[in-house]
Amino acid sequence: MIDLKGNPFFLDAEQEKWVKDTLETLSTDEKIGQLFCETLWNCTQEEADVVFSTIKPGGVMFRPNPAREIRKFTKQLQERSTVPLLIAANFERGGNGGMTDGTYYGSQMQVAAANDDLCGERLGVIAGREAQALGFNWSFAPIVDIDYNYLSTVTNTRTFGSDPEKIIRLSKGYIRGAQGSNIAATIKHFPGDGMDIRDQHKIATINTKAVEDWDATYGKVYRELIEAGADSVMIGHIKLPAYSHLLEPETADKDILPASLNPVLINKLLREELGFNGLTVSDDTHMAGFMNSLKRKDAVPQCIAAGCDMFLFTINHKEDVEYMRAGVREGVITQERLDEAVTRILALKAKLRLYEMDNSERAEFGEEIVGCEEHKLWAQECADKAVTLVKDVDHLLPITPEKYKRILIYGFMGEKAGRYDNHPQYEKFKMDLTHEGFEITEINLDEMPGLGKMGVGIEDLGKKYDIMIYFVGAHSGYRINWESIVCGEIASYTKEIPTMAISFASPYMLIDLAMVSTYINAYSESDFTRKAVIEKMMGKSEFKGVNPVDPFCGMWDLPL
Repeated sequence: MIDLKGNPFFLDAEQEKWVKDTLETLSTDEKIGQLFCETLWNCTQEEADVVFSTIKPGGVMFRPNPAREIRKFTKQLQERSTVPLLIAANFERGGNGGMTDGTYYGSQMQVAAANDDLCGERLGVIAGREAQALGFNWSFAPIVDIDYNYLSTVTNTRTFGSDPEKIIRLSKGYIRGAQGSNIAATIKHFPGDGMDIRDQHKIATINTKAVEDWDATYGKVYRELIEAGADSVMIGHIKLPAYSHLLEPETADKDILPASLNPVLINKLLREELGFNGLTVSDDTHMAGFMNSLKRKDAVPQCIAAGCDMFLFTINHKEDVEYMRAGVREGVITQERLDEAVTRILALKAKLRLYEMDNSERAEFGEEIVGCEEHKLWAQECADKAVTLVKDVDHLLPITPEKYKRILIYGFMGEKAGRYDNHPQYEKFKMDLTHEGFEITEINLDEMPGLGKMGVGIEDLGKKYDIMIYFVGAHSGYRINWESIVCGEIASYTKEIPTMAISFASPYMLIDLAMVSTYINAYSESDFTRKAVIEKMMGKSEFKGVNPVDPFCGMWDLPL
């Protein structure tokens, strides 16, 4: 039973009437359309036409594109919709989750390292303001996964860390901040990522917590954020064996489905035990974690039948829509379940009062909001608070031209951009050091010591440079992949030259750089973090960041 007057909808009589009246006017096929949240990758007319080719969807999600293009398409899509659209993006790091020129405030882990709850709220405020200015109304954030496993390649800096209490506080702030601009907030990825080293994009992952442990950690996070008014929950392609067996003991291990297809986890755990009354949306159904659980023709309707109210992304639009229609015709999705899902979708739209908005009278492009100076100032303040000195055992800091004029530097850059890290800083970092009076030399493997090489000797290397610096960019991945087998760029010379490393991404890179005596975590690769790192490593500003996770990965040697 849906409580339209209760949390998180809180609808008044007028809003409730709109929901009921709209539901009554929709045909079965129009209701099926409302179940779909489609995606626009590149803001092309072709994409928009496909999305509306067989149905009028209930929502769309944009990948980051230039703000002016986003604004044009949000208006166009709303004008093509009879029922107002939910329009979403992954506003996890600020406005840049939806538009390439939006404010990149910082990763969630950077926000946690700042150790200031106000930073969590500002992240939501920036996301909300910039989203609203361009026609968005739904944020697929905050991420409330718990980064327990340092080998996880999907949680990491996208999370607020490994402390459930801090996650709760910062997430509540984000929700308040986003909702202040009439942007619905989504907590994800239920029932919780961060235990498995694997990635839902490639396989259905496992939350291995026992029931009592899950209740005290992930369950506590979801319960408190649901009570705090989270508008929606994104259901992950994540299995939760302990609770699946508790709530349905006869289920064999091989038959346990990920939450996105599992009615026990959605209806009994999320709805009944945790009391969530709001909208549920599946995670991306392109992911292997979804694709390998059932045949797609069965999985598409099963996702809704199991308790997801909206289905995120189609692969072949026409094919997936037909699968959903067949699921309704054949009773996989009952009429009662269809109406329930659509009612929740309409209820969120009513809460946001989307039905009141006349598209022809909407404000023009919010140029004064997106990337505005106030948001940049806040991002700068967050970076200043977040940069964390993990270790400086040989007291190399501060680094000044008087002490270490000749720097040998190596940048781990990678080829594939990380999520929304679209501001590479390596070249600017080298330029900054040059302007400060340092002499910068990049590692040339042909001139480095190494097996079979005719480069410099070890003693010569120590005479030629005063310090080595490793720059670990956000695109470098989650582990160091050395190009050489021995020597080369590998940090093999720490007894010859003082050596330090800075990670602008994963806070766990020390696992492959344990030999360096000085190590700094910056958590995000942006202009703001680069400038903050330079100031702090040169002693112009103190380090203020607090580790949101264990950067030593529980290993004995890393702090040494």
